[in-house]
Amino acid sequence: MIEKSKKIQSDILTFINKYKDHQTEQYESDFNQLAMRIFAYQFQNNLPYKKFAQLRHKNLLTVKNWREFPLIPIQAYKELILSTEDINQAADVFYSSGTTNINHRSKHYISNLNIWEESMRAGFKKNVLPNKDKIRILSLFPGMADNPNSSLSRYISTAIREFGTENSHIFFENNQLNYSELIVALQEAEKNHEPILLLGASFSYVHLLAYIQQHHQSFNLAKESIIFDTGGFKGKSKEVSMTDLYADLESTFKVTREQIINMYGMTEISSQCYDRNLMDHSENKTVYFDKIAPAWVKTQVLDTETLQPVVQGQRGLLAYYDLANWDSCVSILTEDIVIKNNHGFTVIGRAKGSVAKGCSITADELLQLQ
Repeated sequence: MIEKSKKIQSDILTFINKYKDHQTEQYESDFNQLAMRIFAYQFQNNLPYKKFAQLRHKNLLTVKNWREFPLIPIQAYKELILSTEDINQAADVFYSSGTTNINHRSKHYISNLNIWEESMRAGFKKNVLPNKDKIRILSLFPGMADNPNSSLSRYISTAIREFGTENSHIFFENNQLNYSELIVALQEAEKNHEPILLLGASFSYVHLLAYIQQHHQSFNLAKESIIFDTGGFKGKSKEVSMTDLYADLESTFKVTREQIINMYGMTEISSQCYDRNLMDHSENKTVYFDKIAPAWVKTQVLDTETLQPVVQGQRGLLAYYDLANWDSCVSILTEDIVIKNNHGFTVIGRAKGSVAKGCSITADELLQLQ
């Protein structure tokens, strides 16, 4: 099993590097062949997932392509250990934020961080920094040192290590955002006309904007500056629309909407999707704000009742097929409602109430998967 695991990891890294910038005629065939190998590996070595698949009459004989993979509901990561490897040997384990119940959180065991980090680097470079290698990163969210089991914190620390200039800095330490030092850094960048990448979760920006407004301040950031919103409204009591938030960011920092990018990511997946506006702008194309997946991720939009694909332009649940999730579950049914078009997909919100029943695992099923 160790040799097979190493071969799969090697082939995923090769696939990412082959297709991270462009796709060839061989791409679809290559994706499906690798996805089928990963599914077979998970079917053989991830017992709960195997049982889940068998309950849906899915096995290595009946599944012919990636679209037929059994989709594990994302909530299963809260109830089950979904890993193909020995979790005692895992390089890391990511926990969800636990905004609803801190003792009932998703657990994503990462056997080897090489693929997770290569996926992060390739996606970040193409979608966030398409026309430069380094930028000064100012983070409003804690890094790995303060939050070691957060996938977002590892993402931020990796971004600073790989793409940040020497004066990049994390301003969230010891469970609080250091507003005064952050304001000094913003003023310094403004004075020097230095482009920055401001990086934080949605509610980090809500609190920062409140602080800036309270102190009657505003900034005129350099032209190539980027405001990166990693998302994160789930579980918050205060409702803030993305439209209002981004309008406030434009006004406060004197940036255009084209300079603001949003990411789609979560604990249970290893790859991220991004708004395509920065990439479009760098290529002098018409700018769209839909999200696009990297080459090693496929998505489908499914009817909330039947879990069958809907026609383009119709809303439904997002199904996520991530080759970088080689050591847990390659195919995940999220609880996010999206709409897909020719340019990508847009997240509408989270499934609630009866709409969410399509992505639920019953108590009886859970007992069979233990």
